[in-house]
Amino acid sequence: MLVQTPSRIRKADFGSWTKENQSVVSRIIGDEGHAGHLKKVTEVILDENGGLEWEIPENSTLIILTLYGKIRINGFRKIISPENVFTLKSTKKSKVSIKNYLSAEKSDFLMIELQSLRPENAFFTEELRIGKRNILFPVSEKLEFPNFIGLYEGRKEQVYALHHPDTSIFGMVINGAFEFQNRLLETRDAIVLHGIETLEFEALSENALVFFFEI
Repeated sequence: MLVQTPSRIRKADFGSWTKENQSVVSRIIGDEGHAGHLKKVTEVILDENGGLEWEIPENSTLIILTLYGKIRINGFRKIISPENVFTLKSTKKSKVSIKNYLSAEKSDFLMIELQSLRPENAFFTEELRIGKRNILFPVSEKLEFPNFIGLYEGRKEQVYALHHPDTSIFGMVINGAFEFQNRLLETRDAIVLHGIETLEFEALSENALVFFFEI
């Protein structure tokens, strides 16, 4: 029998959006703490040709996942699409400029901010590789934290053993529905779980996409 463990759930249906210049912003995880090395998780939808400036604190790691559309970051030549993961590491407080590359469509992306364990100044663009269904793959190879993403068929179950049992788990459903440690999570729902050594989850819909980090 699965024992209920301490958790904090953010249901997308009860989330709020704030208009900020040429974008709307939803703060999934804020500065309230209780999430280990995870500092913020934010979803942003940019208007057509819209842009946003985002400030990150010193000794931070910022991961950007494009959910749909295409974006350009800090004027870099590489365009970030849903097939890519962008990671920025900075030892100093800095600003990130993000622009929608599309002139006729909106772009939607997630920003995940972590406290760096080994601070450095660097950025990386990687391919987001989900080679097969029902298998976990790393979101990024450049992070100090175990991190995974997976695309699942309905009713598929999996048990994940934490690499570091004294950490917590942050998980988010990008699409579909999952039972995540006996809790129902649907599209854009997020959870922080504490005090577990293994994570049990089951996809409740077809093409269900989830990612999680040990934090």
